[in-house]
Amino acid sequence: MQTKSYDDLLALTTALIGAGSLTDPEKAQILQFVNRRAHEAYQTSESWPRYMVAGEERTISTTPAQTVPYVEASKDNIAEFIRIHRDQPFLNRSSREFEFYVTSQGAHIMNISSNDAGSAFVTYKKEFTPFTDASTDIPQEWFYFIAHGAYADFLRVQDKQEEAIAEEQVAGTYLALELEKIDNRVNNTNLVNRFSTYVSRQAR
Repeated sequence: MQTKSYDDLLALTTALIGAGSLTDPEKAQILQFVNRRAHEAYQTSESWPRYMVAGEERTISTTPAQTVPYVEASKDNIAEFIRIHRDQPFLNRSSREFEFYVTSQGAHIMNISSNDAGSAFVTYKKEFTPFTDASTDIPQEWFYFIAHGAYADFLRVQDKQEEAIAEEQVAGTYLALELEKIDNRVNNTNLVNRFSTYVSRQAR
């Protein structure tokens, strides 16, 4: 998946502002705007490909019992649990899917049987990590939304409300186009969409 550097993002935002250069306080302000907009984009969908992990094996904790924690060594932190299976899912054979509920400690698996192993296969959304001025991993799919959104925020600080509203619409259009792309992909898969049947819910 393609990425851009924060330097590229700052350069575009600076060009939109129309400034030859920004002061250090303005640069710090822009970085805050960038992370706010990046988090906004992140929150709009659970299906961004770069943040989606499908069927990763995770340990089932015994304290608290029957719980898959958010954090496990050498693996990405879980921000959102989407689906949990007993065996590796999305291959040629079906796998029993667990019901679960989420607490502050993780996903508590319901109706787990004594025959089930000490691990489960989790489809989840990875945690969002804020960017820094040295970042080189700005998602390409968010690039123009973030730049125009940060510019809109900058305009608001300058009390240029009408211009900010217009720029907000430009940013929203860029994000909507990217969301349409991932919606089309999701509709062709069952990573997120769960098909619940009597058989799929039974312990066996």
